Amino acid sequence: MFTSRRVSPAFYYLFFSGEREQQQRFFKELHFISIAILTFGLACWLLTFSLTLSRASLNHAHAAMAVTGMLAGLLLAVYARSLQAIIVSGSISVLFIAFGFRVLMLGTQDPAFWVLPLGVMITLTTAPIFSGIAYYLGVSLGVWAIVGLGQFPVHAGRIDQHWPVLTVSISVIIGLALNIYFLVLRIHNYRAQRELATMAYKDGLTRLNNRRMFTQSARILQRTAHTPAYFLMIDIDDFKQINDVHGHEVGDEVLKKIADVIAGLCGEHLCGRLGGEEFAIIYLGEKNAACAFAAQLVDSVEAAFVPERKVSVSIGMAEMLKEADLSHSYRRADDSLYQAKKSGKNRYVLNAA
Repeated sequence: MFTSRRVSPAFYYLFFSGEREQQQRFFKELHFISIAILTFGLACWLLTFSLTLSRASLNHAHAAMAVTGMLAGLLLAVYARSLQAIIVSGSISVLFIAFGFRVLMLGTQDPAFWVLPLGVMITLTTAPIFSGIAYYLGVSLGVWAIVGLGQFPVHAGRIDQHWPVLTVSISVIIGLALNIYFLVLRIHNYRAQRELATMAYKDGLTRLNNRRMFTQSARILQRTAHTPAYFLMIDIDDFKQINDVHGHEVGDEVLKKIADVIAGLCGEHLCGRLGGEEFAIIYLGEKNAACAFAAQLVDSVEAAFVPERKVSVSIGMAEMLKEADLSHSYRRADDSLYQAKKSGKNRYVLNAA
């Protein structure tokens, strides 16, 4: 499968699968649709078979093969757990549906009459199943080959000789347009939902977790952490003065640069922006390691702005207690931060209580 990072946009849509999260989202959307359409196709075939009067003229071995193939494809779709499995099961079912209707068609007095309506019906109905232009195009052409093989209506020398070919071409084009429409709609819907999620849980300026996301994740860590956890509350020293002297644009750049330093040092540790000039980190580790991390963060922030201007941070630390509410850690870290500010700023203080 191809992804958007590896190929050009043209191939991205031809063999679309998307990244892992996008595949999962598309799978959830297509799973029910695929099962419904494939079930409808099988039901239509069974209904047509039950209404067929001249069953003796049918090839029963081929009919049994068609039903087996349709059921196998449908079962694969029901138990599918990935987008790729949906594509495979859909392809199998659709081709066997086409084969099944060909079997019924060959039992009629004029098989060529049914080629065009059957081909158009199957190719248009199955357009939403396939997430990728090439997959749908290949299956639709396979449908026309199965239905029309040896029975395609040819009106050589007549004024309407080009109509059958025109019908096939138009049906494939319309089906392709529907397939592309559904694909693009799903992609835009996914991107819009992802953007909304980003807006809901990411800080718009720094791209760190916002207060809401940080707090939710911190509560989970507080309950599940198997190692000591320390709450680090970080405040930029004299940030109001930076805004007043240099302007808010410079202030925003300072926020973004400090956020980059925090994100770079944190690694797997949870971090986020609480609001204004305040940031926070949940450090999972022993006391000495947490203190060493805080000291490194203080030094790294100061070094990041040399020689442009002097910018520093103060950090208040508190150990997170499983039996206490998260707000308790907030208050204790805030008390430590106050002590750090009072002691001269550009340092960290650990609440020993």
